[in-house]
Amino acid sequence: MSYYRSQNGTQVVLDDDAIPILRYTPPFDSQSQESEIYKSSAPVPKTYMNNTFIDWYSETTLISHSSVSFTYKKWLVIVITAVVSGYAVTIIDLISVWLNDLRKGICLSDLDKWSLLNPYSSCPAGAWNNWSEILVNSDRVVASTLVNFPIFVITGSVCAALAIYVSQTEPSIQQSGIPEVKSIIQGFNYNLDKYLGLRTLFLEIVGLSLVSASGFWLGKEGPFVHVACCILNVMYNLILGKLQGTEAVRRELLSAATATGISLAFNSPIGGVLFVLECIPSYFFPTKIMWNSFVSAAIGLVVLVGFRSFTEGINFNEEDLFSVEFGGFSWLILELIPFIGLGVIGGFYGWVFISIYTWTMKSRASIQQRLCTIFRVPIEKANYLEILLIFFVTCILNFPIAMSRLQLDAFLKSLFINCPEPGESNEQNSASLMCSSSNVVTSIKLLYIAVQALFLSAYSFGTILPGGVLMPSLVIGAVSGRFVGIMSKGIQSLLFGSSDTCTQNSCLVSPASYAVIGAGAFMTGVTKLTMCVVVILFELSGALSYVLPIMVAVMVSKFVSDYLCSENIYDALLTHGFNKSKIVTGDVMYNVGKGSGLFQFSNSTAFIKAKLPEVTVSKVMIPVKNTKCIYLVSDEAMTLNQLHAFLIENTHEGFPLLASPTNPISLGYIHKQDIYTSLSHIDSANGEDIISFQVSGVPTEVLSHQIRHEQGVDPNTLIKLELEPEKPFIIMNDKTWLSLVIDVFEKMYLNYLIIVDSGNHTPRLMTGFIDRFIIAKLVEEQFASIRDEPMLDEEYMQQFDIEAEDSIEGANQSLLFHRERESIELIT
Repeated sequence: MSYYRSQNGTQVVLDDDAIPILRYTPPFDSQSQESEIYKSSAPVPKTYMNNTFIDWYSETTLISHSSVSFTYKKWLVIVITAVVSGYAVTIIDLISVWLNDLRKGICLSDLDKWSLLNPYSSCPAGAWNNWSEILVNSDRVVASTLVNFPIFVITGSVCAALAIYVSQTEPSIQQSGIPEVKSIIQGFNYNLDKYLGLRTLFLEIVGLSLVSASGFWLGKEGPFVHVACCILNVMYNLILGKLQGTEAVRRELLSAATATGISLAFNSPIGGVLFVLECIPSYFFPTKIMWNSFVSAAIGLVVLVGFRSFTEGINFNEEDLFSVEFGGFSWLILELIPFIGLGVIGGFYGWVFISIYTWTMKSRASIQQRLCTIFRVPIEKANYLEILLIFFVTCILNFPIAMSRLQLDAFLKSLFINCPEPGESNEQNSASLMCSSSNVVTSIKLLYIAVQALFLSAYSFGTILPGGVLMPSLVIGAVSGRFVGIMSKGIQSLLFGSSDTCTQNSCLVSPASYAVIGAGAFMTGVTKLTMCVVVILFELSGALSYVLPIMVAVMVSKFVSDYLCSENIYDALLTHGFNKSKIVTGDVMYNVGKGSGLFQFSNSTAFIKAKLPEVTVSKVMIPVKNTKCIYLVSDEAMTLNQLHAFLIENTHEGFPLLASPTNPISLGYIHKQDIYTSLSHIDSANGEDIISFQVSGVPTEVLSHQIRHEQGVDPNTLIKLELEPEKPFIIMNDKTWLSLVIDVFEKMYLNYLIIVDSGNHTPRLMTGFIDRFIIAKLVEEQFASIRDEPMLDEEYMQQFDIEAEDSIEGANQSLLFHRERESIELIT
């Protein structure tokens, strides 16, 4: 006699004649109750497969069982991460600046007159010597062309080639890093041991230093975030470990590391904190994220500023990296017109930048193939060819103008400083570069730099090189703002004279202030960020009186950018770059079969909820007949080989667990990793053995059906595989409004929803399935697949992923909306 017992006290006993006998034992006796309490009081950390989402509910449950020492260790991780990040950023700055400046020449002044962190820009005017002056004692055009330019190109090409090699060696360091970290904080398990590992950290530092030294129009802020997150992940594993730590706490601390990276990039601790709150939504309350980020950013910046104080000469104080010297200037009310104009230009710039980037990402494969054909280079070397061509074009366009040879942070600082009045001397080389020409010549140079930098930065941002987009946007905006400022100053002097538009503190327009405002407008146009942009610029410049003009320009830029496009540059990278297969390197797509790759969609839904039609979730869910599921009793017995093939042939994170195809009662959700774990406990088995899934707590009638099914299988070939399904704490019926479903996915960080039949008396009879990837695809398409439906005819029905009935009248109307599902692999 054998028996099967469920958690609800029901016991099915088989006598010698295989007749099932039902028995009932009260489940609330003292022994069973103690057992249940013991189970629930000791939650076990989960193991997740790569490219899946964590279970926020389970992970946050683990936090409540943490010890007091866990809190102290968590703060120890934050402090060590901040300190190490400060030194890492300093090392990157020193290496990149020295390599970049050595391409141009040497400063022959006393060491106490210039900064070790900015030799070229801080060298006293007249003390900088180009290589032609050192080698042939001449600085004329011919000598500069024959000596300076070859050295400038050769040394830079060596750095660029090494940067390409490092980037191909470790693909984890490629591109910005902010969108990937954003996805990780949202719960995506992006191969953390590799992407945030020690090897990636070292190669990121080397690669970023080489890219910055090469002179590409790429910023450091994205890789700085990646570096800080790598340091935090390494410290987290060393101090807390995988057994004591949780994935939820790891992501809580990664938010603090992100703030540290931004604050170190711009010397803006408050701006870094606001960047995290505004750009990277988190599962945790904002107050918790703010405090962790504030402490980490402050400590990291103290380390950075303290180290920099030992590298500065007597002309440098321990101040902001960018010190704006407006003198006695204050903005005039009439200047609101050009300020608003800069906001409009900034929003338009953001749209153009994102459009160019999107086009290059879609066309990069064909561009590389065409270049390889023209230059007769193997396709395996396409990245080298493409990036070296970008480098040569950048050198040719930037070399004729001395100010464009500056590194981006030094160039931005020079744009934020007003030119000295006639008779005053230019103390620094950067001021001499910016102010040596007339306003007309300077305006032409600025316009030239702004146009070529737009295309170079947008194209370079899509390559495999590590680099960010924030600093190039600030520089291009500052260049454009300085150009508008020079024009405004000329118009004021021409039309109003020098005293007709005076205030108590100012009589002239300040081009440097326009540079600050333009930088904010352009950064907002690309990122759609607002508050953190204003604070970052205020902390960069210290221009307290210009906070209101910056806010006006940022506000206008945001409105214009939202009108022209719905996604920012980071969402565009996730959609068009992160999940695209790289034909050259042969990398596997991370999110294949799961939509476009846009994991987080809360920012997008704000723009399209007003357009959302009044439909129920039944119009967009995957019907149960087309959903890949695990069945306790299937129509055909599943062998061990068939189970392995079933798990390998798709990229799903898990599967709904149902009673049978004909009786789809929902019994929970099985993660693929849990199935693999159970299979690993099988010592030895034949591939043709039959699999029978054993689950506790199933309804009595389902258990009885399973027992009868097992009686027809040879016991010697039967493998009973124990599974512990996840019981969904939210289940919705098919009549739930789609808008409510989207809100639940956004606010509760769900990965999936099991949809039950509202018209059936059987409890939890599954009728469909929907997950975050389906929602993301609908949001990306702005629900075009369910709006403005045409008349239902036979040709129209052939577009659906279900089999059409013989007549329209006999078709299930709730299934007539499932179109365009090629990228969603939940469909069989």
